[in-house]
Amino acid sequence: MSTAIKCPTNRPTLQLGASSQFVKEMQKALNQRLAELDTLSDYPLQVLVTSHFEEQTQDAVKYFQCLAFLKTDGIVGKNTWAYLCEGANSLPELSQGSSGSLVKAVQQALKNGKYYSGEVDGIFGTKTTEAIQAFQASRYQQPNGIIGYRTWNALSRFDAHISHCIIDTFD
Repeated sequence: MSTAIKCPTNRPTLQLGASSQFVKEMQKALNQRLAELDTLSDYPLQVLVTSHFEEQTQDAVKYFQCLAFLKTDGIVGKNTWAYLCEGANSLPELSQGSSGSLVKAVQQALKNGKYYSGEVDGIFGTKTTEAIQAFQASRYQQPNGIIGYRTWNALSRFDAHISHCIIDTFD
């Protein structure tokens, strides 16, 4: 399960080229989160804690953003800070009727893992609900078809999703 990580109260947007104590705090949190989420690797990706936002940090941020179902732009903004600090608690609950890029990312992860055979269209319909229920049951969760904290945690650690993020980020 993801836990809260101590983060600065002030969370400025950070990107390639930034250099500050905030970058150092972000790098520490990033390493903790990557160790927690990257369950596929024997040696999860880690960045040097240098206070400098270099290309290695940017690549690690993109990988983390993919694992966390966030926009993969390599920029540590509001949503990335939220997941770094609060984990899956920062993601919205999704259920039948939800729509958007987050639903689309979940559908793709479920499709990669052979749980979903429908169209990856960003619409949380009956097929998505059934796929989530099957995924939840396989993870010993109540198969209610709602993506909440526990299901987000499981999806972020889902081997098919992690593999997709590795390929997407580093190939």
